[in-house]
Amino acid sequence: MSAPSPTGPPPTGPTVDIRLIYGPLLVGVFFNMILYGVLIAQQLTFYKSSKKDPLWMRTLVWSVFIIETANTAFDMWYMYEPLILKYGGVPDNLPTVFITQPLCVILVGFPIQLFFIWRIRTLTQNNIIPAVILLFSFVALGGGVWTTVMVPIVAKFRNIPRLYRSAEVWLISSAVTDLCIALTLAVALRSKKTGFAVTDTVVDKIIRMTVQTGMLTALFSILDVICFLTLQGVTVNFIWNIPLSKLYSNCLLSTLNARQHLNHNMNGHQGGSSGRQANVVLSGPTYATQSLSKVNQDTTTFGQDTTINQTDSQYGIQMTKVVERV
Repeated sequence: MSAPSPTGPPPTGPTVDIRLIYGPLLVGVFFNMILYGVLIAQQLTFYKSSKKDPLWMRTLVWSVFIIETANTAFDMWYMYEPLILKYGGVPDNLPTVFITQPLCVILVGFPIQLFFIWRIRTLTQNNIIPAVILLFSFVALGGGVWTTVMVPIVAKFRNIPRLYRSAEVWLISSAVTDLCIALTLAVALRSKKTGFAVTDTVVDKIIRMTVQTGMLTALFSILDVICFLTLQGVTVNFIWNIPLSKLYSNCLLSTLNARQHLNHNMNGHQGGSSGRQANVVLSGPTYATQSLSKVNQDTTTFGQDTTINQTDSQYGIQMTKVVERV
């Protein structure tokens, strides 16, 4: 006789949707690698045009590029281990290189934030505002280090909620830092406008680029922390977290690589009276007023016109220096 079939409902237990665990991680890694391709192109452009940049700036850029290259390799292993070596099974332990994700973000993001804070100090000649932004940046650094230290302690996917508090400190303060940098630079650059179409157009381009890049990194940090805290039990937040370091590095390089184009735009208009007026845009309101008074005397003697042309050259040099700092 055959054994009697069991009666009653089948055994039940907690279920895990693998798609919401590995899917967002894979999308984040794809996005990260696409941005790495963009970064390589940006790095090549910087290499060709950075011969006159100071050593510390070139060291910063190349250090960031090396960290990003390592981060890309880590992220590939990040997905290879659970999907290939562990056959995409129900996740238990965090990937071996999981600790490198917050580590790479802070190793890239913090120096770049310091660079932009230095730009603010250079443009505004003000110590208070950069100091306040620097404070938020250090808080973000502390939160990132806290999160990195907690990763091997957490060790398992089911313990990820223990990272919530450190992630809040890290990502919220980082978003505040990026927003403050973008808005402060926009205000500082707007004060350099004097009403001349040629150079005001250049300044507007710098402002748009600054605001867009700062808002983009801040948006990803905000989306990261919102998804992390509200969509618990899944990894949707990593769509925003994994490519975050690449956004920082691409923002840095796009800013540096734009200097040559901006200088070319200004130098292309340095001839005639409109060119002379354009040369003073980034020199501040007082400097602009002095220049206008000299330009208005252009109809006097030949000797006076020669003096104006010499002054214009000096203004052009000062504008170029300011654009290079921007």
